[in-house]
Amino acid sequence: MARYQCISCKAIQTTAGFEPDACRACGGPVFDLDRYEASRAEARIIGTQNDAFRTALGPAEWQGEILRGRVVVTRGICALGLDFVAAALIQVRDDTAFMDDHGADGARSFGMPDVPHENGVVRIYWKIDLYDTDGLMGPEVETDPAQTIRILTLCLPEEY
Repeated sequence: MARYQCISCKAIQTTAGFEPDACRACGGPVFDLDRYEASRAEARIIGTQNDAFRTALGPAEWQGEILRGRVVVTRGICALGLDFVAAALIQVRDDTAFMDDHGADGARSFGMPDVPHENGVVRIYWKIDLYDTDGLMGPEVETDPAQTIRILTLCLPEEY
């Protein structure tokens, strides 16, 4: 049994063995509600893992396992000086204004904090990407720390 929800009227219908083309109630488009909820649950797990990694600014323990990876700072960030790099790392570590598809309930893999610099602020981007242990592509199971390497990158918007 699978559940589908209408995008238009929000009606939920349960089907066995087939995917409906449209909502029975209004004819609107439908999506696989079970698959959507599973992806949100996975995003929440990845989000808590990313939070642990980001707030540690590198490898961290999460539920008895080590979240592996590294932090990369681009040339543009480095060119603003060591004090700026230190301030940027602190802003990223403490950031809570996530820009993901699901916001605070999602993977929490991207942010755009403003970092104090000289007489103003500089907006930076931070992004956490997930790779397999060879660092070549995404891991088969993104929530499994044993097969996932995290890369936290800090960059200027023009470097993104």
